[in-house]
Amino acid sequence: MKIIRLDDVQIFVRTADAGSFSEAARQLNIAPGQASASVLRLEKALDVRLFTRSTRSMQLSEAGERYLPHARAMVGAQDQGRQALTEG
Repeated sequence: MKIIRLDDVQIFVRTADAGSFSEAARQLNIAPGQASASVLRLEKALDVRLFTRSTRSMQLSEAGERYLPHARAMVGAQDQGRQALTEG
């Protein structure tokens, strides 16, 4: 079983929302190369391409479209867990 890093999932979600690695990286205050490497690592762990990339555009692949709701749920669960700790 390959390990999926939650921070990679978070960067994938942010990239999908932002529409580019550069914008996602700016929002997360990381380097664009770091965002790209993170998504590549997630793609390797899942053994699928999450984005269809060309020199001028990037869009979610069919697999990316299917995975995105689950990725959002993972990020949401992490946020809810963190919030539960601060409320207790």
